[in-house]
Amino acid sequence: MQMNQVSNRMESKRTLIEEAYQLIKNMILEQKLIPGQKLVYNDLSHAINMSPTPVINALYRLEHEGFVVSMPFRGFFVKTINMQEAWDFFGIREALETYMVEQVIRIAGPADLSLLEEKFKAHAAYHPNTYDRQRFMLDSEFHLQLAAMSKNEKLVRQLAMTFEHFYIRFKFDGMELNRLQSSVEEHRLIIDRIRNKDIQGCREAVHNHIQSARDNIIHCLSSNNKAYQQTG
Repeated sequence: MQMNQVSNRMESKRTLIEEAYQLIKNMILEQKLIPGQKLVYNDLSHAINMSPTPVINALYRLEHEGFVVSMPFRGFFVKTINMQEAWDFFGIREALETYMVEQVIRIAGPADLSLLEEKFKAHAAYHPNTYDRQRFMLDSEFHLQLAAMSKNEKLVRQLAMTFEHFYIRFKFDGMELNRLQSSVEEHRLIIDRIRNKDIQGCREAVHNHIQSARDNIIHCLSSNNKAYQQTG
């Protein structure tokens, strides 16, 4: 009987931590907590109506996953993306996506391509005045559909995790607006080469597309760093 009570208490504790983790992560996703912001236990506890204990455990889990960072004597902060991480993330994307396109070309059927066209149209039809998070989300959905067409679930999960880190931790203000149109044209070229079953050409199109996106992100990070140094 006592063992069951202990087991129930432990399960209840794990459930509370999981709930706190999801709630805090959603607050970061929704930009209620922004990159670089300090995370105050009491404020978070009040916001999600929980005691500090599950909140602190949730923050340690988010730190382990790379979404927040702790600093000695200062506490937890929403983790921002630095220049090296951006290079690393795009290196991962290029390796994954140039690898997967051969499999996509070999096994993708008409239904797969129809879904990819839908993602393409949704991305192309969205015309914001600035490069915002919705635009990034639509872009990532195109790439995740492309990954799903490879039928490689581990690859899809890894790519989704990479996009999630960017979505949560990157400040999109400052992105160059010419990327809005050029990314659409690059997506169109990728689809056309898949339809033509041009493996080498598709790899080249994916490579160029990811490098262009990377250069834009790096430029944005560099500009933000310079602006911070000038005002700091």
